[in-house]
Amino acid sequence: MRLTLHTDYALRMLMYLAIHRDRPCRVTDVAADYGISRNHLLKVALKLGRLGYLATARGRTGGIALARPPEEINIGQVVRQMEDGFDLTECMRRGGGCAITPACRLKGVVARALEAFLSVFDSHSLADLTENGSELIALLELGGPPGKPSTRQSDGGA
Repeated sequence: MRLTLHTDYALRMLMYLAIHRDRPCRVTDVAADYGISRNHLLKVALKLGRLGYLATARGRTGGIALARPPEEINIGQVVRQMEDGFDLTECMRRGGGCAITPACRLKGVVARALEAFLSVFDSHSLADLTENGSELIALLELGGPPGKPSTRQSDGGA
């Protein structure tokens, strides 16, 4: 099982906003701190906004922020809403077929495996993922894991 980049970026954006709840953020800041495409993040932010996870404000002091407390954002729900589908095998796809589909038990096994996979996400909220917020902020400010150059510009200590 593999999540799409769209879902990965959505989860990372939500985590970023959860640890920066004291201020509105810009998509540009999120992209720079993670070192990922701003254009991709704009699409993710748009979808998260339509789904009710993000609040947006226009203008010089605007930005994006969580629309709900992190405790109320279930990770399993986010994953399900961000993914296009979970058709893991041909027989699970609409219109898909296989010569042995009528007698095959693989579809049931895959469906149970997917259910188990998603149940782990269901058991966590955004708050669970960001309990170590100060550690996450420190890593973002340093530019990520050791060996990765910082993408953040110095602000002169201000």
